Amino acid sequence: MSGRATTDFFQRQDDARRNTVRLIILFAVAVCVLSLGTYIALAFIIDPGALTFAVDPAQSFYVDFELLIWAVLVTGAFIFLGSAFKTSSLKQGGSVVAESLGGQEVTSTDSDPLVRRLVNVVEEMSLASGVPVPRIYVLEGEPGINAFAAGFTMNDAAVAVTRGALEQLTRDELQGVIAHEFSHILNGDMRLNIRLIGVIHGILLMYLSGRILMRVMFTGRRGRSSSGGRGGGIVLVALAGLVLLVFGLGGVLCGRLIKSAVSRQREFLADAAAVQFTRNPDGLAGALKKIGGFSYGSDLKASNAEEISHMCFGRVSKGGISSLSGSLMATHPPLEKRIAAIDPSFDGSFKKLGADKQRARLGSESQVRGMQQGSAQAAGAMGLAGDSGSGAGAMAQGVAVAAAAGGNDWSSDRRELNYDMEADDVVGAVGETSPQRLVYCASLLDEIPRPLMDARGELMGAMAVVYTLLLDEDPEERRKQGKMLQKYADPGIIKESQKLWPSVGQLDQEFRLPLMDLLIPTLRRMTEEQFQDFSAMVDRLIQADGKVTFKEFVLEKVVLHRLMMALHNPGRRVVQFHSFSAVDSDIATLLSCLAYVGHDDINTAKMSFQEGRDRLPDKVRAKVKFRSREEWSFPNVGASLDRLSVASPAIKKAVIEACAYCVMGDGKVVVDEVEMLRAVCETLDVPLPPFIPEATRRVA
Repeated sequence: MSGRATTDFFQRQDDARRNTVRLIILFAVAVCVLSLGTYIALAFIIDPGALTFAVDPAQSFYVDFELLIWAVLVTGAFIFLGSAFKTSSLKQGGSVVAESLGGQEVTSTDSDPLVRRLVNVVEEMSLASGVPVPRIYVLEGEPGINAFAAGFTMNDAAVAVTRGALEQLTRDELQGVIAHEFSHILNGDMRLNIRLIGVIHGILLMYLSGRILMRVMFTGRRGRSSSGGRGGGIVLVALAGLVLLVFGLGGVLCGRLIKSAVSRQREFLADAAAVQFTRNPDGLAGALKKIGGFSYGSDLKASNAEEISHMCFGRVSKGGISSLSGSLMATHPPLEKRIAAIDPSFDGSFKKLGADKQRARLGSESQVRGMQQGSAQAAGAMGLAGDSGSGAGAMAQGVAVAAAAGGNDWSSDRRELNYDMEADDVVGAVGETSPQRLVYCASLLDEIPRPLMDARGELMGAMAVVYTLLLDEDPEERRKQGKMLQKYADPGIIKESQKLWPSVGQLDQEFRLPLMDLLIPTLRRMTEEQFQDFSAMVDRLIQADGKVTFKEFVLEKVVLHRLMMALHNPGRRVVQFHSFSAVDSDIATLLSCLAYVGHDDINTAKMSFQEGRDRLPDKVRAKVKFRSREEWSFPNVGASLDRLSVASPAIKKAVIEACAYCVMGDGKVVVDEVEMLRAVCETLDVPLPPFIPEATRRVA
């Protein structure tokens, strides 16, 4: 179970890209093999004597290059067009995959307590790992225990859970399953999984085309027979259809073998990561054991379930080829092996699970959590982060607060925080989480004022929260912004913003970025026109007073970056910069900006800049020069972040380490610095978990 710990987030991102390259190579090999097979079959159909060299050594060997080129073009066109069409249909990300299986999006406003529990578990895991909160779906018609995460990137991800999983799993078990799916998000597995769907669909198109041609043949023969016409042309169509059918079927088998081999490897790694995230092996092992003893297992009833089988938490068996091939085409390792890797004491036997009995027990458990909520809220109010050493039971009690809709009716900005976080620890924390962070984020969810938490589930409410967060504390400046709202915003949003203003005034500064993350799934439901109006309104509110503050820059950059990546072809985002020399000016701009956060004069800013620059590789360090406040602007910083967001993982790693030393190198960490560093990481698509205050107290 230690494999994950040997590589950091950036290495795993590189590994994911290499896996994609390998998939492309396998894809090319498949095209070549299928093209060769198609050529041989067509050559035999057109001229049976062309292949006599295979049985008669005296026969000279020759190749009909024109026919070979046609075979390659036709085969490649079938596969490429089919793959491109399928991948393009999924370009909007994980939500398309979830909805294709009948998934229904859910939010915290849902009346079903099991759904609210799911939403809170996902939100906790998102905040604790630094991953944008994905859109959440429930597969209502699926009684089996299963789940999957889908998308091209973290920004367009969706998590789907079956109704069976909601009803059969305890909270700890559900948390283990969600942690498993978040590992796929963090490791870059989702993009590879969608590529696999596209490749398999492209090869499948050959098989389907062959079936259509064969059907045309039989229909044509019946027509010709009744009219007395000759069927020579139809025979050729039938033979062509047979070629496509046979080689298409062979291609599908090869594609599924590739898919299964890739998936089995990733599942073991995701299981290990889930245990590392939660430090609660009983939760994940319990979910797997229930699958083994449940009458529905992890099966999915949807007709296209086979297509996404490699994405799922549990194995999907749809009969046919999958059932005949046994473990050879199994997308997941055997349950017994997965459980034994987590729980060495497992004896291999599964206890039969009664669905009705489990549903009743969960209902009782929900009532117990409601009784515990008062004490959990008190712990959250005191800012307790929890202790991982107290075991899974204590952790469950710590996060029980999130079973409700979340949000206290009070909060305060009169809070002193002490962050005991070293700059050296920042890079190591990227892409990781811990039980302490899960508990901290559960209490964080509980401390955000309830009106803001209630508003996050509806689009108008989420937009109003963003607008309200951007309102200035100065009454005169706020009046200017109010005029902008009156002129351009929807009256309903204006009314909602007025209602939310008192709660925003009570919001602790450390909760602003987490609150923005909670809004993203709802904001992702915007249409293109709504997004354009929304981004324009955000810009107007920021520019109303003629200046841009750090707070405004952070909020704007985070929310608009997340939405831009989710709404505008996330599948096309690729690495553009592999050399430091291409981005040295951007690094200088970013570090110069960060140097001013938490520092009042140019001398201390220069010292902080130097701390960060000294962490850069020698080859780029000399080119990165300090820029005074007059030499950079927030639009410059934003443009630099956009360029760095498409740099290689190695460059991002070095930049994040330099940024960490720039803002934390002096040993004094304030909320502004923490917020700015996390905002930089979010816009670089680097999931930095929250910093846990080692001490927190409210002052009069």
